[in-house]
Amino acid sequence: MKPYILVLIILSLLFFSCEQVVDIDLNEVAPAIVIEGRVLKDSLAWVQVRQTTSYFHPDTQQCICNAVVTIREDEKTPDTLVHGLRGTYRSTGLRGKERSTYHLRVTYGNEIYEAEAYLNETPRIYSLTQRSFGSFGSFGDSSGLDFGGGVFPDTIPYFLFVDLYEDQDAENYYMFEYCVNGELISGIYNVGSDENAQGDTLSYSPGPRALFFPGDTVSVRVHAIDEGVYTYFDQLNDALNSNSFFSSTPYNPLSNISNGALGYFAAMSIDCDTTVIVFESPLFPRP
Repeated sequence: MKPYILVLIILSLLFFSCEQVVDIDLNEVAPAIVIEGRVLKDSLAWVQVRQTTSYFHPDTQQCICNAVVTIREDEKTPDTLVHGLRGTYRSTGLRGKERSTYHLRVTYGNEIYEAEAYLNETPRIYSLTQRSFGSFGSFGDSSGLDFGGGVFPDTIPYFLFVDLYEDQDAENYYMFEYCVNGELISGIYNVGSDENAQGDTLSYSPGPRALFFPGDTVSVRVHAIDEGVYTYFDQLNDALNSNSFFSSTPYNPLSNISNGALGYFAAMSIDCDTTVIVFESPLFPRP
């Protein structure tokens, strides 16, 4: 087995060994409403309303086009969203604003579904730092890994660390999205908190879940989210990537929307940055 493949397996176990599995209801349920909505800073809000029998099977979902959807900012007059296509409702004037709380209400039939989300201050990326497998050495061996003569530089994988300024006076939660050469990495949600911050800085990497190679152009979007949205996406990510050997059916993530609805309602601010992964010679690594 190639040394770097063995290290990939070991690192994968290390990165995932601390994840907590939450025991909540399985996803096969009676027909339920699915609500997904976002209020982004300086952007018009949108909410999608559907009905489904399985959160994880989009082919069972049907759009709901006759709901009444409103979003209220703090104590202001609610904004009634306008239905467009496929159960998606959009605001006509309400745009996200930092340090504001947004209240969602969806009325469908005789049922009312409510949620709230706080729009935190914009996160601040101060650097994107790449590190190759070789830079980790043999878990402490600074000489790096010997990839052998059969490995070409453009096949060596790199981790990418997002370095953020961290407000030490607040609890902060983030969601990270990665675009590689213009294509969004899908199928996984990378969320983190300030639990591992060092002073006023936080360095985050998704580990082996997102690897990059020399020549890749990587764009990173960092969303500041509140705790409820963090919990939802953390559980959703765990459910989507659960090992079928241990769990035959993934569970529904815990929604922050009332009355048994599936989905989430989020208010987000965002910062973004882009870098190009550059080959680093083991003899002359970048400082």
